[in-house]
Amino acid sequence: MSTAVIATVSIITVITFMYLLDAPSQVNLKLVFAQGNNESSSSMATVNETGANLTTTTTVPTLTTPGMKDFYLFTAEIPDVDEEKLKVAGDAFSIPTMIVNKGDNVTVHFYNVDPFTDERHSFTIGAPYNVDADIAFGESDVVSFLADHEGIFQYYCKYHLPVMTGQLQMVP
Repeated sequence: MSTAVIATVSIITVITFMYLLDAPSQVNLKLVFAQGNNESSSSMATVNETGANLTTTTTVPTLTTPGMKDFYLFTAEIPDVDEEKLKVAGDAFSIPTMIVNKGDNVTVHFYNVDPFTDERHSFTIGAPYNVDADIAFGESDVVSFLADHEGIFQYYCKYHLPVMTGQLQMVP
């Protein structure tokens, strides 16, 4: 999926969410899309929200370091899942999809913050990356690798399949 499509879907989601929450009536968005070649850019994305007697402007850098992607991945518990009744865990990852460019240096900071202190979790990706960060409650691990294979690779917790999964998408 192209960066423009992802950004457009994200904008539509934000605007829809703001209207559902009865947010300010006027929203002006100035968008800057990431460059496909990982070259440096000093661009900023600006969001202006105007309502009642309040105007807020938020500026967020579009890239921190070209060619590097950092993700902060947490374990999560899906609320109100009756694991005994359903016979399936209510566990999930905080990020269901990670999108990186081929050639990026990827770093995943993985944290086990499960409310059940006796549960282990893993961040596992099979070949060609062969990643297996296995941690207990309250622990964290950092995994780094070079995104040198295009495609979609599933990541998962080996203790909580089939529900605790995500996708790592490598785009050209």
